[in-house]
Amino acid sequence: MPLRLSGATRGAAVLLACAIVILSLLSGSNATRAATAAVDPLPSAQNVLDRFVHVTGGRDAWLRHKSITIHGRYQVPARNLEVGTVSYTKGGKVLQIARLAAGNSLSGYDGHTAWDLDADGKVSIHEGDEVKSIARDADMYYHLHVMDYFHTMEVIDVQEFNGHPCYHLKGVNNWGKVNEQFYDRQSGLLIGYAFNTAWRGGNGAATATFEDYRDFGGVLMAAKTITRDGNSLSVFSITLISYDDVDDSIFALPQPVRERLLRH
Repeated sequence: MPLRLSGATRGAAVLLACAIVILSLLSGSNATRAATAAVDPLPSAQNVLDRFVHVTGGRDAWLRHKSITIHGRYQVPARNLEVGTVSYTKGGKVLQIARLAAGNSLSGYDGHTAWDLDADGKVSIHEGDEVKSIARDADMYYHLHVMDYFHTMEVIDVQEFNGHPCYHLKGVNNWGKVNEQFYDRQSGLLIGYAFNTAWRGGNGAATATFEDYRDFGGVLMAAKTITRDGNSLSVFSITLISYDDVDDSIFALPQPVRERLLRH
C-alpha cells in the first residue's frame, strides 16, 4: 500500500493533513467520553475556529505564504517502520513522498486527479468522496474557512480529549461524513479530531491527536500527530518546514499515472 501523508497537520494540515500523513490518513469517534461540565455558555463553532486562527498567529500570518514544504518522519511502532517524508503544497495541490528502502512511494493531487504510485510502480486513482477529502487536505488555508467544508457544525459540550478539557465540535461535512473536533478550552489550540475511516477502507473509529505546537514561520503548528485507526497507531513528526519554494511543475502527473488514466 502506498504511504500517504495527510492534512492532518492540516489538521493543524496542512494537515492532512496537512495532514494531512501517511497510509491514506484519516478523516466517527473513538474520543474519551468523560464529559466535563461547562460553567459558561458554550461559544459558537465559528468563535472557536476563529480563536484557533488567532492563537496560532492570526489570519495574516496564515496568508503570508503561497506554498509550504514539510519534511517529516513517519513511524508505525507495531511494524517497526520509520520512513522520511516530504510534502509540497501550493494552490490547492499536493505531492507527498515517502522514502522507503524499496524506493519512493508517491501520492498527489493536481486539482483534478488524486493518485498514488507505490515503490513497485503500482498506480491507484481515487474517486468520489475520497477525492473531496484529499482536496480538503491539500488546502493549506483550511483553518481560515473550515465551515466551507461543512453542512453543519456546532459546539455540543466540553469534553476531555487527550487530557485536555476541550470544546467539542461535531459536524457533518459536505460529503456526508461526521467529523468531531476538539479545541483546548484554555489555550484555544486544536487538540484532535475523531472520525470514521470505514468508508475509505480503514478500520472504523479513528482519532488524530495534535501535540508539541511550535512556531514555524510565524504560525503555530503541531509538530507531532498521533493517529489511531482501530488498533493501528502511527506517529508523524515534523522535522523542517520551508515556505514559498514550491514550483508548479512538481505537481505534474507522473507518466505511469497518465498512462493509467488513459486506460481508466
